[in-house]
Amino acid sequence: MQKEKTAKITNARTINKMRCIFGLIICSIVIVLTVVSLTLNIINFYKDETPEAGIGTLRMYTSLSNILATLAASICIPFQIEGLRKNRFKLPSWVVEAMYIGTCGVFLTFIIALTMISPTSGFVYAMFERSNLFMHTLNPIFITILFTVAISDTRIKFSRTFFTIIPTFIYAVLYFILVFEAKVWRDHYHIRDIVQWPVAFIVIMAVAFGLSVLLRFLHNLTNKRVMKGIERYYKESPDYEFEKITFAISKLAKEESMYYSEGDNIYIPVDIIKLLSERYNATTLPLDIQYDIYLENYLSNIHVKELGEGN
Repeated sequence: MQKEKTAKITNARTINKMRCIFGLIICSIVIVLTVVSLTLNIINFYKDETPEAGIGTLRMYTSLSNILATLAASICIPFQIEGLRKNRFKLPSWVVEAMYIGTCGVFLTFIIALTMISPTSGFVYAMFERSNLFMHTLNPIFITILFTVAISDTRIKFSRTFFTIIPTFIYAVLYFILVFEAKVWRDHYHIRDIVQWPVAFIVIMAVAFGLSVLLRFLHNLTNKRVMKGIERYYKESPDYEFEKITFAISKLAKEESMYYSEGDNIYIPVDIIKLLSERYNATTLPLDIQYDIYLENYLSNIHVKELGEGN
């Protein structure tokens, strides 16, 4: 029975590796799709004669939201490569929040294309023809999956939800000023054909906030599952079944030191050591002492490794 139970415990490094690989693939796809579609639009490959053709494509919310999300995805790539190298994936919270903002923008683009553009331009054209296939459909789907499945190592606070609607708010204000007041732009989203612009403004902001709440819920749901899997590994896996916690910490230090390269910063995996401390109920051994044990073993293993490479 014990073997059957432990067989279901996935190695935490495997969890991180799969998230890195999946995230790296999706980020790369998103970057390629965005660069290709933007290039085609800017050079006016489709020979459109509208004010939004060529460089005018940058006045579209679709283009701006895809650019923002792609920039956020690009920032993730160095951390994903580093995660693969060290088998330990951890994004800074500000990167996750940037990805959150970008995802909310492209997801709103997807919804706008379905509800506002499709009725006037046709569903097939709005979702599948020309660069719309990339920016209205594929990118929003890929980026949403990326954020809710792979970029899942940080739990997002509810207060961050309000930050995600700032880009939409700024664009909406500029759009209504330039279209309905200054009349510099044409109403390329055909808002007049649907409702009065004040109503449209309120509805769009409400939808943007609702989508932000939904994406946060899905992201945090995955985060809970991933963190639970990692926590279970260090608390239950036979890989860390020792007589004393000092042996478990020594094993952890040895494993982490295997991925050290000259010039790397040395850090103490406080989160994992705390899990091991709970597993062994090490109340008599202060955490700072445990950190010292880890660091001492880590440096010792690095020294042995360097001597081995020198020979």
